[in-house]
Amino acid sequence: MRHDITDSAAGITLRPVRLEDAADIVVLRSGPVQARFVHSISPLVEDQERWLTRYFERAGDYYFVVERSHDQRFEGTVGLYDLADGRAEWGRWVLIPGSLAAPASALLVYRIAFETLQLSEVYCRTVAENKAVLSFHDACGVRRAGVVRDAFALRDGPVDAIEHQVLAAEWPDVRAGLALQADRASRLITRDAGERAEC
Repeated sequence: MRHDITDSAAGITLRPVRLEDAADIVVLRSGPVQARFVHSISPLVEDQERWLTRYFERAGDYYFVVERSHDQRFEGTVGLYDLADGRAEWGRWVLIPGSLAAPASALLVYRIAFETLQLSEVYCRTVAENKAVLSFHDACGVRRAGVVRDAFALRDGPVDAIEHQVLAAEWPDVRAGLALQADRASRLITRDAGERAEC
């Protein structure tokens, strides 16, 4: 849906997705690493534009672009969707290879969920074979709620997912851990930006 929520932390900004992001999203989701764990999409930018146009009309769905705050460099996407009864799923979390935005983008999506939208619970589902993302959630102190059988239909058929959950009462502890990780990543982002400026 169209929204105006923007938030920043540790050198990373979440802003509403725009129609002109379609080309970046197609490239992002078509990469060989990312494509293993996300739904396939059309390689045509026009098809992604049509998907975004339908998304803009859908209620209870907040889709964001993840970008660097200092130069608006596209780093990926994330979303909060299926909002109902104070609960929502967060997903569509895909970052460019080598991105340092994971801790800050996770911090921001939870912050928007619990502090801006005042949700009581947020959950995410990760393909069971996506060990790196599962390890990230675990390291953040996010509670595993169980296995969801045949949660996603990917290229090779249905796959299981691991569900992680955070309740509003658990958010302060998760926030503290993510803030530390985001701060460490921010120093690397700042150093990288300085090195690019010197080139």
